[in-house]
Amino acid sequence: MSTRWPVHPAPAPGEALTSWLRRIADRYGITVEDLAFDIGFILARHEDLDIAPPAGFIDQLASRTGLKVDRIHTMTISGNTPWLLDQIEPGAEAYTTYTRQLAVLLPRGRRRDRTVEDWRAWVPTVAGWRHRACPRCTMESTPPCPYQLAWLVPLMLSCPVHYCRIELHDGPLGYHDFWHTSPGGPEPRPVGEAIRSMDQRTWRALTTGAVELPRHRVHAGTWFRLLRTLLDELGTPLVECGAAGRLTREVWQRTGHRFRAGQSVWRPYEELTPDKQRDTLEAAATAMSAMESGTLIGRGDGAGLFLPETDVSIDPGRPRQEVATSVVLWQKAMDSLHAVVEEARHDPDSARRFFDLMTAYRRDDDKVLQRVRNDFTELGIPSTSCHIR
Repeated sequence: MSTRWPVHPAPAPGEALTSWLRRIADRYGITVEDLAFDIGFILARHEDLDIAPPAGFIDQLASRTGLKVDRIHTMTISGNTPWLLDQIEPGAEAYTTYTRQLAVLLPRGRRRDRTVEDWRAWVPTVAGWRHRACPRCTMESTPPCPYQLAWLVPLMLSCPVHYCRIELHDGPLGYHDFWHTSPGGPEPRPVGEAIRSMDQRTWRALTTGAVELPRHRVHAGTWFRLLRTLLDELGTPLVECGAAGRLTREVWQRTGHRFRAGQSVWRPYEELTPDKQRDTLEAAATAMSAMESGTLIGRGDGAGLFLPETDVSIDPGRPRQEVATSVVLWQKAMDSLHAVVEEARHDPDSARRFFDLMTAYRRDDDKVLQRVRNDFTELGIPSTSCHIR
């Protein structure tokens, strides 16, 4: 072969590196391994290229194809650091670092820190790799059919182009081409608006580096951590949730799935089965939709990112003005309540005033008093405040 590859297809938007290499190799009637050997590399596993290619591999590809190095990097997981994940090397403390930066449904500090050995955000364990593809993308392309990097990791439920579910297949990585043959691939299954909205945002984060939320434009890195935080909260055992556990329970009830996707023992999202990952992502989409519609108010400081836009009314003869909706007012009330709770945890005088307020109209009811005391204990407010003056 020559030093350059004059015949090669352009990479598709969001395409994974090994998918592109497979299509290049097909033009020359060789394998991806042969292609890599031609530029001086011996491959052991295709999946390694999609995560982190060996040093110098992408530079050689760029010189052979004329494609920019940065463009090829984006076709790998490592090329999406530190946005998608902090670092490509697994680490025991990486889990807490990544999933505790934000809070959405649960107040900050409710979830305990966890040590997860060899963990990387979004990247399944070796035994957890599952191959997925969009039925319509597959049937509308010519074998060898390209596949997207987002199909390799459990980031999305649907295709951002066709709005149908990404389906599992039993073939080797990238060989969903067999859907072209009899009896054919699965029928496309459309998704609801909540999933479609969530996945569109994830796709924009991957391809543009930013996401438009109801009131804020956020960086892709913020979006991925926001989504991963929400998944973590939805998998948190009730014993850690405290009073806010009613929110996670309500979200799961709305989905119709089992609470915590039926987990009996806590595991990080990346180690869940494909069915449990699917149910948890659906729960995250449900939670986002409910917060944006104002039917659910999260108790984390990141919940404000999903507040619906304020109502803007224009009265003839009057200047344009912004009218706060009841949802916004309730969110402000919740923010104030969170601030009071935080102060009461550290200041005995504030704790006593808070207890007096919560029991002002029911001081003759022992059950109410005990319930408030229990709530204070769950919130971490010292028990010394739980008396009547």
